[in-house]
Amino acid sequence: MRTDEHTLEIRTGRRPLVDEPVGLVMAGARPGSAVAVRATVEVAGVVHQATATFDADEAGLVDTARQASLAGSYRGADPFGLWWSGQPVGPSHLPPSAPLTARVQATSDGHTAEALVERHWLAPGATLTPVRVPGVWGLFARPAGEGPFPGVVCFGGSSGGLAASAAWAPVLASHGFATLAIAYFGVPGLPQALAGIEIEVVERAAAWLLGQAGVAGDRVAVVGMSRGSELALLAGALLDQLVGTVVAFAPSGVCWAGLGPGGPVDAPAWTFRGDPLPYVGLGGTPPAGSPTAGPFALTPLFERLLQDEGAVRVAEIPVERARGPILLVSGEADAMWPSTCLGELVERRAAGRSGPPVTHLRYPGAGHTGAGVPGTPAPTEVRHPVDGGWYALGGTPAANAAARADSWPRVLAFLAATGS
Repeated sequence: MRTDEHTLEIRTGRRPLVDEPVGLVMAGARPGSAVAVRATVEVAGVVHQATATFDADEAGLVDTARQASLAGSYRGADPFGLWWSGQPVGPSHLPPSAPLTARVQATSDGHTAEALVERHWLAPGATLTPVRVPGVWGLFARPAGEGPFPGVVCFGGSSGGLAASAAWAPVLASHGFATLAIAYFGVPGLPQALAGIEIEVVERAAAWLLGQAGVAGDRVAVVGMSRGSELALLAGALLDQLVGTVVAFAPSGVCWAGLGPGGPVDAPAWTFRGDPLPYVGLGGTPPAGSPTAGPFALTPLFERLLQDEGAVRVAEIPVERARGPILLVSGEADAMWPSTCLGELVERRAAGRSGPPVTHLRYPGAGHTGAGVPGTPAPTEVRHPVDGGWYALGGTPAANAAARADSWPRVLAFLAATGS
């Protein structure tokens, strides 16, 4: 039994939100000693295992927010490092709404401390309510208090369902935004493929949200990712009576063809007031990656398609018609499509046609998942749930995590400053 004065402990008094840059603190180590940390993290249906090694400071403390990991699954000072850097080791049986949970073990000089650490999606007093009304399938996240709250409608990309937006909504509500995350295909009562999607799905969602008690104003902000960025920009341009601010992650200023279980389809992804919207076809798309060939990068295909300037011009989204400001977040190493280039197209069109102000945050080394809530894994490849393809998303886990950590507070500030 050890009898010296150092008793290692992991401090767990706080209840931080998922996106709060609050580090894990360990105390009682011998000053200057190595402290090895292992975290078994459950998030998004998967168990990840992360490791890090630190040198205790002169007070025998380690704070992951201010002290650098010297070895392990990430390096450097990062309050989120243990949460995003782990390798998947198996399935998690926690529900998606459960807090991010980590079983943490710290070891130093033969001492071991263990603790269960949580990071929460939803602030105390905020609520989540499923929404199932004709034409609107979603999740309503209401902030604590009486309001009034600015309204946000958010939606994910080509995976369908609520996808990523169900994670954004509670975090946005925790920061004071009344948020409705919606599906636009892949759920009962809506199309089952990303083809012929009505822009009016956002109109119905905005009207529903603005009708809720405590929601301020007569317009909502919209947040969309990837294929959902097309929908967000289209909603800003075509539904300007209801939609103000637009935020687009991994954006595209061009409408592309639809997508179904067999891959791209030669049909419009979007319609408005019954009319199909012009699109650039994806004919000739090669097969997605296989277990032997590895994940397939689609960016070179899109870059070739963008060389057809006539087809692109017809399918450009008329962003100059939007009434609110636009924020774009892209990764320069995006392997799914060239989102930085596609975002620059938005910038050029808006500037050249006296459109709204456009802010474009671009991150070298980040990929398709370099935007969104920080402190969660940002994968670099995906098995697509609609067409089954194995696709490269690009970037590195560290670059994606850094881009999220930098861009997310800017997104929150942009939404707060511009309102709806």
